[in-house]
Amino acid sequence: MPRNIVDSINYGGIVTVRDQLLHLQSTGKKVMRLESGDPSFDVPVHIRQAIEKALRDGHTHYTAGTGIPQLRQAAFDKLRRENQIPVVDPDHVLVTNGAMHGLYITFRALLNPGDEVIVPDPTWTETVDNITLAGGIARACRLCKDHKFIYEADAIGNSISKKTRAIVINTPHNPTGVVLEKKTLESILQLAREHDLFIVSDEAYEHIVYDGSRHVSIASLPDSGDRVISLYSLSKSYAMSGLRLGYLTANNKLLIERMTKLLRCTVNGLNSATQHGGVAALNGEQKETEKMRSEYQQRRDLLVAALRRSRYFDPFKPSGAFYVWAEINKGWSGHNGIKDGWAMTNFLIENSGIGSSPGEVFGNNGEGFIRFSFSCPTDQIIAAAERLQNMS
Repeated sequence: MPRNIVDSINYGGIVTVRDQLLHLQSTGKKVMRLESGDPSFDVPVHIRQAIEKALRDGHTHYTAGTGIPQLRQAAFDKLRRENQIPVVDPDHVLVTNGAMHGLYITFRALLNPGDEVIVPDPTWTETVDNITLAGGIARACRLCKDHKFIYEADAIGNSISKKTRAIVINTPHNPTGVVLEKKTLESILQLAREHDLFIVSDEAYEHIVYDGSRHVSIASLPDSGDRVISLYSLSKSYAMSGLRLGYLTANNKLLIERMTKLLRCTVNGLNSATQHGGVAALNGEQKETEKMRSEYQQRRDLLVAALRRSRYFDPFKPSGAFYVWAEINKGWSGHNGIKDGWAMTNFLIENSGIGSSPGEVFGNNGEGFIRFSFSCPTDQIIAAAERLQNMS
């Protein structure tokens, strides 16, 4: 067969680590699942009850391809109320099969072959993969430890070329946990206006912020116009990761039309009962989301403290999301003669049963780093913290 663009996509480094851990678990070995960003909490009761009611009421058939009206209205109300985004109307909100699906249809609607998109490096792997699948080229903008991994407009500007079509923003950021401040977002928006670029804003971790940090949606800033596509997920805020539900908004009419067509050609309507759960999530009380956030912060503090006491790592304390980005001590002797992130990941699995993600899977600038997730149960974080700080 001739080569296909899909051949350039790999199976994913985090999936590889997950499979190793699941195999060890099947043999009876205790493992700590710090490799994956899957919330450990149960879906809040009122959301589950809404899904159960939808099933009892017979909501098991095809829905409108763009999402049920109740969910689009709930998302519209939330975006205007909470994110302060001037969305035109509910018709400018589309329901997606998770935020990753939202990224896929966004890039497919936005890019022509050869168009370039600037992404932070390190960044979530699937962002780059979806740019590639749309025929685009991801251009890495290096995030520097000396600048606290902040995605700076000056660095982005140095990456712009005549082929640049868009800038990707992810705040709170996976994997570093950086939350971009309003003034930083303003400078990025100004850069996008000067060069007539779109902004793709991945806000999946919007509710997971710590120490008084505040999430700001770039589309809420004055003069953002119709150049911002904002994407959201119910996976992180409501522990609905397996239910695959997200939404996006854009005030650009042509992009909405294109993405509506892509919804038809990719999923042709989302899970009907789950969408009713999404309505309950967005319209209902938010105290369970706050309880999750509070426990995440406790887990973060436990893990960061342990990593600081470890002889192997220098952790960066995150202000958002549920990951700790840690530099590997340059004095580490290595594992099987190798000293990269993959070697450290394998070393931790084999010697302590602790999962992690090698920095290299998040981009070239991830070399020498490793990511730990604290979305797994608190008892696993406590056990991992004890082992990390006592490892010889």
